[in-house]
Amino acid sequence: MTFSSKVIKIETISPSSEIIAHNDDLLTEILLRLPIKSLLKFKCVSKHWLSLISDPLFYLRLNPTNCPCALMVHKWSRLDNPEFYFIKLGSNSKLSFRTLHFVNNSSVIKIFQSCNGLLLCNSFCKNLWKLNYYVHNPTTQQRKLLPEMNQLGKIYDLYLAFDPRKSPYYKVICVHSCHISQSVYRIQIYSAETGRWGVLSTATFTLPFNIGFHGGVFWNNSINWYTDSGSSIRFDIGEEKVKEMPMPPMRDACYRRMVTYFGESRGHLRLVEIHSAPSTKFNVCEMERDYSGWSVKYCVNLESVVSAFPGMIRPYLDPSELNYYAFQVIGIEREETHKGEYLVLHIPAKFIRYNLKDGSFRKLCDFAPNYKPEDAYTFGHCHAYKYIESLACV
Repeated sequence: MTFSSKVIKIETISPSSEIIAHNDDLLTEILLRLPIKSLLKFKCVSKHWLSLISDPLFYLRLNPTNCPCALMVHKWSRLDNPEFYFIKLGSNSKLSFRTLHFVNNSSVIKIFQSCNGLLLCNSFCKNLWKLNYYVHNPTTQQRKLLPEMNQLGKIYDLYLAFDPRKSPYYKVICVHSCHISQSVYRIQIYSAETGRWGVLSTATFTLPFNIGFHGGVFWNNSINWYTDSGSSIRFDIGEEKVKEMPMPPMRDACYRRMVTYFGESRGHLRLVEIHSAPSTKFNVCEMERDYSGWSVKYCVNLESVVSAFPGMIRPYLDPSELNYYAFQVIGIEREETHKGEYLVLHIPAKFIRYNLKDGSFRKLCDFAPNYKPEDAYTFGHCHAYKYIESLACV
């Protein structure tokens, strides 16, 4: 009997984990479906994974609309180590923290600005009488102590510029008053890429002594301010030049701007001014991307909100006064369905979500329960900062 022998060739099959590890597209799709906290841990797996997760394109896919999941709010009276109230904006929003405690207990922490997931803060050490400046990522709890600046004069303010869709590095812009005159200002820039402050000899500008500039909003690669009257200014970070920015015309009876809201909202610079009663009727204006001017984006009427929450009325004032109604615009956000936008309104003891498309509204949450809902006497303005989960390194 003859037996025929057959050679059976057994191919080695690669494990699925090895297949994934060598396929960047597949690995990226898996990583995009993980929560932020998991991604922070996986950045330590290897240099390859760190590179993938740190790529600006990965961030763009992770949060394509740069959507804030909450607003962090505290009152004027609680600026020293405040307890923050989180106003959840999305269905998946989770409470992250209540207070900022990343320096010793003798320091008073203040937030200057929030910008695409990072916070610009300072801390004043009572024992040493020293002021330090930090860039802080509340998601990762990482912080960077900024080096001391070359003092050119009194510091007017600092501003954070960060767009993770374009670069993993942030910049901090510092505006100094000049020794020569209080109306002359100079600019220094801190670069996270170099880790140093740079002085710009060309970035000097002058404003009339009685004209203040306010806001300092990062938008369109510029720090944008509004002035009390006339045209406003902006600092073009790319060109490192101060440029003029047009503003809507002021009414003849007004000696200064009555700005209720000035901020960035989903890639747009928005402005709300209220110059006449009733203050419940106003326009939301939007700046053209080429800075050619402002256009009216929405017309708002809050009379239905007042009817539902009469505690907004200050009965001891005349209805013709601008502050007869107690409310504050603290944010303009986009619906999760991307169908329209809404105002976040602070009224006595509550936060309201007002749909700009159809005028519908609902309560987001209560604030400061010691307030009486029907009483507008104790209403105070809030500082609100966007909370965006971020993987950015500081």
